[in-house]
Amino acid sequence: MATHQIGSNIELGFVDKRRSSLTADTNTHVSRGVALFTANATGTTTTIVGANAAPGTDDTNVIRRGEKFRLFTSAGVLKQETVFTATAIAVAGSTTVTFSPAAATAPVSGDVARQVGVSDFASQATMDTRLLALGYSQANIDKMTENDKIYAIRTADDPGSM
Repeated sequence: MATHQIGSNIELGFVDKRRSSLTADTNTHVSRGVALFTANATGTTTTIVGANAAPGTDDTNVIRRGEKFRLFTSAGVLKQETVFTATAIAVAGSTTVTFSPAAATAPVSGDVARQVGVSDFASQATMDTRLLALGYSQANIDKMTENDKIYAIRTADDPGSM
């Protein structure tokens, strides 16, 4: 039996323990599971370097100025809690994305920038799509409630929020 979503889930009903009235950080820290940009060389503490995008054939490494992200290792481990903003993009033999604030360590080959935002939770369809990508079967997804789906996605993509 499938569950049905009533209304919009953009106003998430869970508390992210990283946000409080004691911090000036107004960014959401919810990371989307899909890689926004993947490094293939060592950058600096304010740049990440990767292969050039080829939209239409290979939609990886397509990033825009102003997009917010967090850095993960190739194993999917969060490098630090900071939310970074892409401030400049230079394309030549590779793509270099400049971001702020500075990272604690330079991104290296294999590191991944994952976009922050709540779009993976926008509807039942987007949650189902993300769960399928995480390896859940459609039969299991069909048995999950909306809360089960949100918990499963948070556990996989953003465990630091719990």
